Amino acid sequence: MSITTRPANEQDFSFLFELKKAAEYDAIEAVFGWDEQLQMSIHQQEWQQARPVIILNDGEAVGSYLFQDQAEHCYFGRFFLLPKTQGKGIGSKTLHTVVAQAEFKQKPIKLVHLQGNRVHSLYQRFGFIISAQDEHFVYMQKAVSQSEPNQPQSLFHDYNSSSNASSSSNEVLLISY
Repeated sequence: MSITTRPANEQDFSFLFELKKAAEYDAIEAVFGWDEQLQMSIHQQEWQQARPVIILNDGEAVGSYLFQDQAEHCYFGRFFLLPKTQGKGIGSKTLHTVVAQAEFKQKPIKLVHLQGNRVHSLYQRFGFIISAQDEHFVYMQKAVSQSEPNQPQSLFHDYNSSSNASSSSNEVLLISY
């Protein structure tokens, strides 16, 4: 299993919508009810705000995530894996590398997920704690490690920073730890 990443490109728009639908349909249906037009509208807005990173397994697109370095913390979201690839360690490898990136930056990580989403247990295993919740969402965060940060062996590139927004880099990064 070779896990790599690349920035999302125009051809990924439809794949990313179908990925979200495959990974989150049940949770969205349970909390809000699935409205195809509304979900496509949300997907379009998110696409325009920031493009995620595509997770590849042996060259095949199997997931996505968004990692943003903000002023006071790092934000992690839009973390989806195709159901056929869940439970195979891809999510753990991805999350391990994202946590290492945030620790290197010496910033806590914040994320939000839908109530009832199975990903909650993965976040808990990685030390995320609930900071707030409501009837729809669970807000979690992970404090930065107090130890001296080591540069991760492989850092995810911040594809969404303003300096890279127009980059057409085809760079593929190995997820390693």
